[in-house]
Amino acid sequence: MKKDHIRDYATEAFRFYAKSGGKESYIKYLMDDIIKSKGNGVCNPTESTLISKEKIMETRAAEFADIEAVDRVLAILVKSYQGNYIRKAIEMVYFKDCWKNTEKGEISKRIHYAEIHIPASERQIYRWLKRARILFAEERGLRF
Repeated sequence: MKKDHIRDYATEAFRFYAKSGGKESYIKYLMDDIIKSKGNGVCNPTESTLISKEKIMETRAAEFADIEAVDRVLAILVKSYQGNYIRKAIEMVYFKDCWKNTEKGEISKRIHYAEIHIPASERQIYRWLKRARILFAEERGLRF
């Protein structure tokens, strides 16, 4: 079996997506950040806003790209056969307690919990999660 090199990065991207509340919430957060940083000494408020927006988007480009990729992956998976079960598995495994650090063996426990609550085997859930990670890598433009 080929090693999944992007597993940790993709897992954290899914967790970051859940932490930020999705694409719309993250955009709202960035816009609030732009509004807060308006007073930087530039004469024209529109110019100030544009400079702030460019600066924030430049520093947050990777985060935004991750969120967009996860959003596209979830949309693709929901359209697929058993898409609702796959999304439910992702939510139970990656989105649950996303603000906490994961301990060793915690993902396995969450997969076991999902196995009980979703009509799928443990092996199937692992396959779904790997498929989601690979789709994330493709959507994000990562090598895998």
